[in-house]
Amino acid sequence: MQKKIVLIVGASGVGKDTLLKNIKKSLKNKANFITRYITREADLNEKNYFLDPLAFDLLKINKFFVSSWAAHNNFYGISKNSIKEGLNIISISRSSIKDFEAFYDNVYTINITVPKEELRKRLIKRARENKDEIEERLNRSYACIESNNLIHFDNSEDIGTSSESLLNLLSQIKEEK
Repeated sequence: MQKKIVLIVGASGVGKDTLLKNIKKSLKNKANFITRYITREADLNEKNYFLDPLAFDLLKINKFFVSSWAAHNNFYGISKNSIKEGLNIISISRSSIKDFEAFYDNVYTINITVPKEELRKRLIKRARENKDEIEERLNRSYACIESNNLIHFDNSEDIGTSSESLLNLLSQIKEEK
């Protein structure tokens, strides 16, 4: 069996963590869902290993992570030893795609999207940012995502429909030679 890496990317608030949480039950023993190391304590929508910034820096210096990045005043990392044989599913920053593509052969990037108005509603409901910060986030222009195997995934359907579509997509990736 070979290692397959599925990178889940997309703007904050598009529903990456909610989708992953919802499909986990269906893929219980069929995929390895990677837990990120983050310098922010987990909330109800995500599970992560919390590290203070000093501990994070020590692990980074000692090359513990296959990839690490900074976003929203926090540091994120994926440990090398968390990647297993078979299908590995990882929510990461778009800036880290090339780290994985340099380290592994079978890397697929799924870009989760929703229409701008839907994203605005989700960010307001999440309440991590004030209104000005939300508008600033919505008005950012993101560079084109560079990936060897990029798949766009619209997450604007209800959670059940979107989850089923993502499960079908992951099944296709898993079966691909």
